[in-house]
Amino acid sequence: MSYIIRGLTFLLIPIIVSGVLGFLRQPKQAEDGKVYLPKFLAILGAIASTIFLIPAIITAFSDEPLWVPILFILLSSLGAILIIAFVNCRITYNQDGFVHKSFFGIKRKFTYDQVTAIKENTHESFLYVRKRRLMIDEFSIGGYDFIKLVKKKYRTIHNGKCLPKIYKTKYDLFNGNVYNAGEFLFAYIIAGVCAIGLLTFAVCYTYIPNTPKNTIEQSISFVSYENSQEEITLYSSDNKIFKIRFIDEQFNANKIQTLCDGKTVVTTYSTEVTPKYEESYFSLKAIKYNDKYFLSFDETNRLHKQEYTLLVITAIIAFFFCCAVVAFSIIIGKNPQRFSKRVIRLFFKDGYIKN
Repeated sequence: MSYIIRGLTFLLIPIIVSGVLGFLRQPKQAEDGKVYLPKFLAILGAIASTIFLIPAIITAFSDEPLWVPILFILLSSLGAILIIAFVNCRITYNQDGFVHKSFFGIKRKFTYDQVTAIKENTHESFLYVRKRRLMIDEFSIGGYDFIKLVKKKYRTIHNGKCLPKIYKTKYDLFNGNVYNAGEFLFAYIIAGVCAIGLLTFAVCYTYIPNTPKNTIEQSISFVSYENSQEEITLYSSDNKIFKIRFIDEQFNANKIQTLCDGKTVVTTYSTEVTPKYEESYFSLKAIKYNDKYFLSFDETNRLHKQEYTLLVITAIIAFFFCCAVVAFSIIIGKNPQRFSKRVIRLFFKDGYIKN
């Protein structure tokens, strides 16, 4: 039943997100002479910030690793960003000019004759004023009326000429052939960070060796053990469970039996593992007896590398696949006329390529 509930939850997430975006895109009556973000974003930001701040505080004062509270704080800050954007990101205008308030609360006053161009994407528009670029998001209340007035004022000031449109910017990877090039750039950055993060994690997890410095040292006597084809489980006299997680044909499992008499005290080096649906145990990395290693770090490190080599290979494949997708999409976006519609649809949805 729990799997059904989880499945339904994951199915509902896109519907909920789509509903939220649809609600935000609904036309709303703006106050005269103002452009601002909807209150819903501030409410959403407050909820998200609180939800992640609570576990951040709890984990900060518990035995969790340092990266856990830091991760929750970063997630909480995303909600705080929405609140700040709602409070600060505003435009106030009249027939003479307008005042733009940035994300950091900095106010700048402009006149309509300082506007030089506009770049209109699917989900936002950019006004170019002198050397600055001002964004009006599609969620902004009153944004459409403001842009309409700017265009009208430009025609009046420049003897009927329309406000120039910009299709390409210096950050445009596609030479002006793709709508919302900034969104693709952001997606590429996120994909790159994830791919590099996965590869780094796989390499570090596989090849950083276990040593006495990064393991738990304990004095233990074992009373029994179980031997399977892939691992050995040992039970201590104080009811703790230890496992040699990975073994192969080269591993001499018979030598473990001599330790399990309930009397021999050995020094173990291990890491604690807490599975979600199983009992916690200690993963053995080395066993020392009479100042000699009965089970060495070299042996367990070798078995660990052998077990997780496939993880590294998978991460490398995923990294190069990500690089290939980004490279091909940029090539196609720069020269869409050279490719068929079928090839273009593999990388871009309909409506993103400019005709």
